Amino acid sequence: MNPIKSILLLCFLVLIASSASSQEHHSISSLSFKLGTWKWEAQGLNKPGDSNVYSGEGYSNVFYVNDSTSIIDDHRIFWENGIDYKAITYRTYDPASKKYMVVWAQANSGNTTKIEGHWEGEKFIELETGTDSYGSWTNRLELYDIKPNSHKAKLVRTYESGFRLTILEYSANRIGDQQ
Repeated sequence: MNPIKSILLLCFLVLIASSASSQEHHSISSLSFKLGTWKWEAQGLNKPGDSNVYSGEGYSNVFYVNDSTSIIDDHRIFWENGIDYKAITYRTYDPASKKYMVVWAQANSGNTTKIEGHWEGEKFIELETGTDSYGSWTNRLELYDIKPNSHKAKLVRTYESGFRLTILEYSANRIGDQQ
């Protein structure tokens, strides 16, 4: 084969591969790794004003809803200090804006938050902003080290002053089939 044709063919194949790679994170199916039943080993803060870091054991059941256009993550953590934390996370992808929308709602409280998500390489990132008595902040949840039967997460709050506070970390291991 002509060397110029070989180079053009190689460039074309690289272009197709990179296009397919960038498109794979532009649908709710890119979060299908979360589907199934999981056991979490968690560490984190769990009450405003309490600076103690607690350990906990959690479980989540993640499944498709809305004709498989969205995912619900129904989770709970039993903390060592006796708190039984329950919440859901709803994730969907909007092809018009090319963004993931995430809604988090904690059971037995008025806490509901709308969050924006996106992929950064092999990490799924969720960002939320707000203010409290210490100032303006950004929460960043990273889902990382994603494997077929495990993943990790870390939620860090960063204030405008630069002060960083790790709110939650967990390791999740699959204990039930993908749905």
